[in-house]
Amino acid sequence: MKTTTTTLATETIFSDDGAKRYLLRKTWDDSKPTLSIIMLAPSEAAGIELDNTTMLVLNNASRLGYGSVDILNLFATLNDFTLKKAEDEDPDNLNAIVQSAERTGTLVYAAGTGKAKSKVFQQRQEQVLNALRPYEGKLHCLTNASGKARLQHPLSPAVRTWHLSPLKVSELVEEPKKEVSPKTRKKGITKKADLPAP
Repeated sequence: MKTTTTTLATETIFSDDGAKRYLLRKTWDDSKPTLSIIMLAPSEAAGIELDNTTMLVLNNASRLGYGSVDILNLFATLNDFTLKKAEDEDPDNLNAIVQSAERTGTLVYAAGTGKAKSKVFQQRQEQVLNALRPYEGKLHCLTNASGKARLQHPLSPAVRTWHLSPLKVSELVEEPKKEVSPKTRKKGITKKADLPAP
């Protein structure tokens, strides 16, 4: 007969007023790699209580061999799943995401597609993914076994059992335009004499 004991440690970072959650970290085995996942918006489940999303994240991360998870979101306001309280920018939340990206081995973008047409969603997605360009080698999305159901949120029935697929920032955000120097612009000007005759 064998007895095993597992301790699940929780670390949470909230705003001073408690209205926003920037990070929920769950650790059960320090000897294993860390996974960071970015979803849409946080619920109030942060300690002992686990909502369905957190439970699915922990189950799948453990199954894939990770020992801890950083749970982050595009939007930090608690329970604001309709994005009514979403600000144009949230530097504290963006900072939490970038810090987690620096320390993690695997970064999963899983905000889902339900809000994809929302302007505030598109704007925040662009801000976050542009900030994550230096960590693109770690970036993945959730998909099903066939690889067809990409960019899913963990609650999607298609990805209840996770498969991770590499994700390029350019799949969701246009590459930033390079500024053209005045010298380059000058070189690109075509003289009338160089134009073919009509």
